[in-house]
Amino acid sequence: MTRGYHHGDLRNALLDAAEAIVAEEGIAAVTMSKVAKRSQVSSGAPYRHFHDRMDLLRGLARRAHAALAERATAAAAAAPTPLEGFRRTGIEYVKFAVEQPALFTVLSRGELVDHDDAGTEQDRAFVDGLRELLSRDPSEPLDPEHPLVQQLAARCLVHGLAHMFVEGALAVVGAGPEQAERIADALTRALGPPQV
Repeated sequence: MTRGYHHGDLRNALLDAAEAIVAEEGIAAVTMSKVAKRSQVSSGAPYRHFHDRMDLLRGLARRAHAALAERATAAAAAAPTPLEGFRRTGIEYVKFAVEQPALFTVLSRGELVDHDDAGTEQDRAFVDGLRELLSRDPSEPLDPEHPLVQQLAARCLVHGLAHMFVEGALAVVGAGPEQAERIADALTRALGPPQV
């Protein structure tokens, strides 16, 4: 087979091909041979960069996370307060899902994301804090006023909204992707400031 048009950057060409397959056919359709064919390389070429299909998909998840983190970091940095920055990262999350549904789909698959290596310092602090909170006595109810519980609620809200847009669930009320930022803005404002 002839060498594909990847200018010597086969790894990124393979990730591009995998992303396109996810966008067109879903995650289940991604195979090493299909990615190789789409990249116009031999069937063995992907194995020079990825051990197997899961490694390829994890690479795509890392790419997705980096793209989302870049957007979220910029949104937070432009905000006048940390709370407003957190709210704006939620809006950016929904916009990312609408604009990059294939990458969002990959990010939504827990088995593809390295939770110990993914995210910003704030994301890691949230995950570590939540792990610690949830590891406490399971017979004790969680305090809904705890800042980590409130942050989890906010993250669940924007994640659910993002999924509703990606899956077309809001089309029944006439809300398409063009409404994503508007609706995300309203819902994140509806949460109000956390009770500390």
